[in-house]
Amino acid sequence: MTKKKTAAKSLLRVGASAKAILNAPKSRKTMARPAKTRIIAICNQKGGCGKTTTVINLAAGLASMGQRVLVVDLDAQCNSTVGLGIDADEVDTSIFDLMVDLKGTSVEDVIVETDYENLHVAPASIELSEFDSRVANEIGRENRLKKGLAKLPPIYDYILIDTPPSLGLLSVNALNAANEVHIAMQAHPFAFDGLNQLLDTIGSVREEINTTLDISGIIVTMFDPRTRISREIVDRLLEMSEISKCVYKTVVRQNVKLTEASKVRKPVMYYDAACTGTEDYLDLSEEVCARVAVAKTSEKTDVTSATH
Repeated sequence: MTKKKTAAKSLLRVGASAKAILNAPKSRKTMARPAKTRIIAICNQKGGCGKTTTVINLAAGLASMGQRVLVVDLDAQCNSTVGLGIDADEVDTSIFDLMVDLKGTSVEDVIVETDYENLHVAPASIELSEFDSRVANEIGRENRLKKGLAKLPPIYDYILIDTPPSLGLLSVNALNAANEVHIAMQAHPFAFDGLNQLLDTIGSVREEINTTLDISGIIVTMFDPRTRISREIVDRLLEMSEISKCVYKTVVRQNVKLTEASKVRKPVMYYDAACTGTEDYLDLSEEVCARVAVAKTSEKTDVTSATH
């Protein structure tokens, strides 16, 4: 696909292509927009947990409900970029360029339109794999993404940051730039075993560099309702007092259509509007909109749960 560039001043009038409209999911109600931009880092240091699938499909679901969404792809694998139909090889200016050259590159130079109404991408590039070494001796290297996004006019309702499957400097940049964290949690014992390490990292970032950061969502992915282990993982999450209120009621079930949609570089709702993957991500999008972005307290995260 040919990349479509746009200046920030024109982002509010973006429409969908005819193809996207024809393949749109069944109409859902337009959800109320947040009072200010919600910047959400979607994290997990474990690969294969459904994190990028969640970024792509949550972004598309939110956009289909009238929310103006920007996806920031911080993963050198470029999967969010590609999964939203952008050819990474045709990207002239990526989020890497912004983060290593804040003076010479603006965030407006990076943003690319997708074929889907209200949905844009700040694309990744393979050069992100060099980010740590490029800025290793720089003061304030953990602030690069935050400074870059700070120059963006407040035209988005949601900025979703896709993080790499590691807890390195790129993930720290994402957590520093965000005001919320959503954890994509595979319904599997190994994924659960790594949760405490991720919580410790988030806690360290909150304590040292971003005191406004909150864990505001736990998204259970790859849930198999036929297995006891999937149900046990959800039960164990609900037993953790520090995060139990953050667990979304919507779980994302295993669904081959999610894999097929990623292969053809589309959000699942534009690939098969009737599959369970579409149903789950649209339900999740409604729940994300319905939740109130929380204010941090000194003792705990306070999340208002959505009612479905």
